[in-house]
Amino acid sequence: MTQTTTEIISTKMNPNVIPHLHIWEWHIPLYLFLGGLAGGLLVITAVMIVIKRHFGIGPRDEGEGCPCLAVRVGSALAPILLGIGMLFLFLDLANKFYVWAFYTTIQPTSPMSAGSWILIAFFPMAILQAMLVNKQFLRNMNIGIVNKLIDWTENRLTLVALLNAHIGIGIGIYTGILLSFFYARPLWSSSILGMLFLISGISSAAALMLLFAPNHEKPIYSKIDANALWIEMVVVGLFILGGITGPANTSGAMMHLIAGDYQMAGMSYMLWFWGGFVALGLLIPMFLEFLEAVGVHIRFPLVAPVLVLMGGLLLRFLIVFAGQTYHTFM
Repeated sequence: MTQTTTEIISTKMNPNVIPHLHIWEWHIPLYLFLGGLAGGLLVITAVMIVIKRHFGIGPRDEGEGCPCLAVRVGSALAPILLGIGMLFLFLDLANKFYVWAFYTTIQPTSPMSAGSWILIAFFPMAILQAMLVNKQFLRNMNIGIVNKLIDWTENRLTLVALLNAHIGIGIGIYTGILLSFFYARPLWSSSILGMLFLISGISSAAALMLLFAPNHEKPIYSKIDANALWIEMVVVGLFILGGITGPANTSGAMMHLIAGDYQMAGMSYMLWFWGGFVALGLLIPMFLEFLEAVGVHIRFPLVAPVLVLMGGLLLRFLIVFAGQTYHTFM
């Protein structure tokens, strides 16, 4: 009988030693992106509703009491996009039949538990706002229970919008907090990650609204996106600075992202980060939107919002993948 001996060399930070450090694949970055995008849509549409109703600022309404097209479409897309994102999260679960446990447990110190309860609040409130801003279309469908719900809440649209603005912010921050609580991943262990994902989600949401907003509505969403982009650049700088000036583990993880040679889809993280995310996803669209703001005609006006959306998605993939592959070098 022959006995085989296997020697295992481990850096400890792997799922064989610490089981909860399983590898997240493409499902999670997509969930984080769509969750941030949905949160950003809810924030922008809710704020637009409030300032329009109380200050008269914003694009003109289309018909009596009918909010502008971008607000109506954005409100409808918010719960749809988050629902798609939740599907990707469900596909990543190892034990899919126990998903109900997330919504029957209250653990204030657990980001998973807190996020689950924010999601419970998100869907009914986001759907209610979408119904109220699209009430004319829904009334034409003549669905009894829908009409009764609209009748009961239509005078409370401002309250619904204010609540949704806070819920949207909570969802946007949660997508970053979800990662930052994994202290075993040094790249994720940053208190500013929640703010970065929130601002990125708002920027991506403004870019998405630019794609379907009519021409007379585009300037306001272009300004929202441009302002969100430069704020995002500041937050990215703070994220990098906090990483490289932190402990050796954190510094090494950050350098792995911004200067490492580990490859994703055939290119190093450094090229993806500086060329794909910073240059194409932040600097170029911000420059294009600045030119539009000062009256310069852009031949392809949809280039900027498309680049912003691609940059927001790429940011999630970079953070998730680089945060996990760093341990192979420890």
